[in-house]
Amino acid sequence: MMRLRLRLPETEVEGTARPEQCPYEGCDGRYFACHQQRCEKHLSDPDHEMVTVKRYKCLSCERTFRVYPRGVSNAQRSDRLKAIGVMLYVLGISYGGVADALEALGYQASKSSVYRDVQAAGEGVSRIRQHQGKRRVQVLSTDATYVVCNRSEVTIAVVLDALRGDVLEIELVDSESADNLRPFLRQMKTLFEVEVLLSDDQDSYKRVADDLGLEHGVCRRHINQNVAKTVAELGELALKTKDPPPPSVNRTVDEFLTDLEYVQLVVALRPRDGAKQLGDLLQQYQAAPPPAKGEKATFWYRFRMALLRWYDNWSRLTLDQRWNRTHDAELDGTNNVAERAIGWWIKERYRTMRTYKRLQSVRNVTNLITCLAANPNQDILEQLITA
Repeated sequence: MMRLRLRLPETEVEGTARPEQCPYEGCDGRYFACHQQRCEKHLSDPDHEMVTVKRYKCLSCERTFRVYPRGVSNAQRSDRLKAIGVMLYVLGISYGGVADALEALGYQASKSSVYRDVQAAGEGVSRIRQHQGKRRVQVLSTDATYVVCNRSEVTIAVVLDALRGDVLEIELVDSESADNLRPFLRQMKTLFEVEVLLSDDQDSYKRVADDLGLEHGVCRRHINQNVAKTVAELGELALKTKDPPPPSVNRTVDEFLTDLEYVQLVVALRPRDGAKQLGDLLQQYQAAPPPAKGEKATFWYRFRMALLRWYDNWSRLTLDQRWNRTHDAELDGTNNVAERAIGWWIKERYRTMRTYKRLQSVRNVTNLITCLAANPNQDILEQLITA
């Protein structure tokens, strides 16, 4: 369940700030005359039905314009009411459901107006990120998921600052392949001067990290899950077998079962000499024969290949240990920060939807959800509504 702690925009009855610059494009006038001292505006807002606005005349271009109080624009609804609708949508209510809820409370709202507010807030996320300025992100955490848009799957790639937990960017890609992820992650590496990439155990991320010259850490939780699954499958096959071990493998079935438990323990504990322990065990199964054409691989050979994979990935599995010995900000060896962004926020909201109809809506809604859920700034919703 998604939980948000946000502060709704304030609505002032009368603004006191004078304009700093003429709002018309092409005019940079900074001197104004009061054209209309007071003008009442009817407003749809939880606290105020009427506010006062002022009209000024630019002394440079001689055009007039209104200056609204905080939380008020030329729209009928206040920023606070818009924010309530956006928040209800993010929490799982449909556009139409939000409009119905607001109308039941006595406020004018429509499905299309709620849709426009949500899309505008999502676009505001992109504008805010563009103006945040360049910063260094030593450790980048990434993951991806997919949604359906117009009956086609769309992959959403997410990158976060692994040490701070905030979402840096999302990108819509064709798939989670290395070729599709590489341009996006290369851009992120350059923009944030990234040194380390954290991900799950997919080979595509390993290839991209190596191609980009990044140190790479894989989530130990994913590795442990994969090892446990492999051990359970191979153990079940070994217990059912009636065939003798291959002549080239000098291990009994009982020893094989013991080796399964041993390797699971090594991967879980990650001792400093873990790579050597896996390498020594791999030697015991190095001669396990591959399957002949048209035949299934034996559990002996499958264990050999699994050991080889875990041995080759040992430096990725233990990256956090090496990092923590030389840095104050510690890594926990998981990719949980990205998993939360995917599972708790993006997927959680998508489960309540039928589908997306526009790619831009996928981008805007995902931007909005990840921004509100991950941002510790409780005033971020007001910034998005007015961005």
